Amino acid sequence: MNQQNPNMSPPTEDELQQMWSRITNEVKKRKQRRARNRLAVSASFVLLLTVSGFMYYDMQIRDDVYYAERADKKIVLADGSEIMLYRGARLTVEKSFPSDTREVSLEGDAIFKVSKSKDHPFIVHGADYDTKVLGTVFKVSQIGKTFSVDLYEGKVQINRVEKPKETFTIHPQETFTNLGSNKIATVASSSKSKKKEATISLNDVPLSDARKTLEQTYGIELILPKDRESSKITVISENARAENLIRQISLILNLNTKKINDHTYKLEE
Repeated sequence: MNQQNPNMSPPTEDELQQMWSRITNEVKKRKQRRARNRLAVSASFVLLLTVSGFMYYDMQIRDDVYYAERADKKIVLADGSEIMLYRGARLTVEKSFPSDTREVSLEGDAIFKVSKSKDHPFIVHGADYDTKVLGTVFKVSQIGKTFSVDLYEGKVQINRVEKPKETFTIHPQETFTNLGSNKIATVASSSKSKKKEATISLNDVPLSDARKTLEQTYGIELILPKDRESSKITVISENARAENLIRQISLILNLNTKKINDHTYKLEE
């Protein structure tokens, strides 16, 4: 049995206070170390979740974007469809592609060779127009407000986004264009020679713009009365010859038609 040293004096009050301070400080340090460790573990867990979330978003959710920055770029989609992006064009493909409806968004110009599928339409969303196909080869051109589609194989259906029920169907070697206005739509032969027939839609456009449309589409000259150039005209004519469409416009505006030669027509009071 140990016996207490009779020469050892009990600690003073200051010594007791110092001992107590050292004990409490050590306890605080241990608690702080444990807190830092827990924080580090939590931060690592949050970082892991964040990285995993970004990876999941990038791999499963975020759309695929293809950009032909400096040169034309060829892309092959999951369904086998081939797209040639012209320089400066950008194609956005949803992660779910291909689904029941194969949809892509296009900025700029591109040629599409779409894999055939009767049950899965292929839709190209342009700035203001949608182009719907089942399997074909076609070119979409977008310059400013001008939207055009040239068809090489198959059949294509086009509609303006604001009027989805107003559709235009084009066949091989035909071109759809709005001539830079969402109030105009034409479907005519892609041949540079004179076009004999065309489908033309004019929606509340000035007669002067209607003249430009007919002249560009048919390769003719149309002379108008100066005081009627601002008159508005609305007409839809399918597979019409120039002479027949001009006569239709003259009847709407209560004007007379005069044929000067095979390439020149005149509307007069």
